Amino acid sequence: MRTLLALLAVAALPSVAAAQAKFIGIDDDPQLGKADAKVTIIEFGDFQCPFCRAFWRETLPRIKKEYVDTGRVRIVFRDFAQDVHPEALMTAMAAECADDQGKYWEFHDQAFREQDRRGRDIVRYGAADVKRWAMEIGLEAAAFNACLDSERYKAEVQKDYKDGADIGMNGTPVFFINGRALVGAHPFSTFQKVIEEELRK
Repeated sequence: MRTLLALLAVAALPSVAAAQAKFIGIDDDPQLGKADAKVTIIEFGDFQCPFCRAFWRETLPRIKKEYVDTGRVRIVFRDFAQDVHPEALMTAMAAECADDQGKYWEFHDQAFREQDRRGRDIVRYGAADVKRWAMEIGLEAAAFNACLDSERYKAEVQKDYKDGADIGMNGTPVFFINGRALVGAHPFSTFQKVIEEELRK
C-alpha cells in the first residue's frame, strides 16, 4: 500500500499543487467541527477508494480527537466519485440522502466501516447493501430509499467532481488545509505538521 500511495502522490501532485493559487471553496458540503475554526481541511474523497478508507481508518480519528473536538479544525467532505469505482457515485448520493435526516457523518463512517470489514482493496457492493447500512444507523427507510432511488443528489455529487477536475485532480484523496494541497492518505504526523503551522499564523 505504501508504494501505491507514493505513486498516487507523484502522479497527482503537480497539477493539484498548481491549483493552490485558485480558490478552493467548501460549497454547501457537510462539515464536521466548528464553523469558525482557524483551520479548515477540505477533503475530496471517493467512498469506494481504498486510500480514502485508509485515511478514515488510520488518520481521521486522531485529527478528530486532537483538533476537531477541541474546536481548532473543521473538516469538509467533497465528493470525487471516480468512474473506476462503480459504486462510488451511488454511495455519495446515499450520503447526501442521509444528510437529509441529519446523519451524514454517521453514514460516511458506516460506508467505510462496512467495506473495511470485507477487505483492504476495492470492495464491491450494491444498492441493497447501502440501504441496509442506512437502516443500521437509524435512518427512516422509506424516505432514504426514495431519495436514493430518485438520484436526487446526482447533480450535486457530479458538481463536486467537476470542481475537483477543474483544479487538476485525477485521484483521491486530496486535501486542502487552509488552501495548502496534500495528496494521498498520509499519516497523522504529516497533517499535524501542516495544521500546527496554520494554527501559528
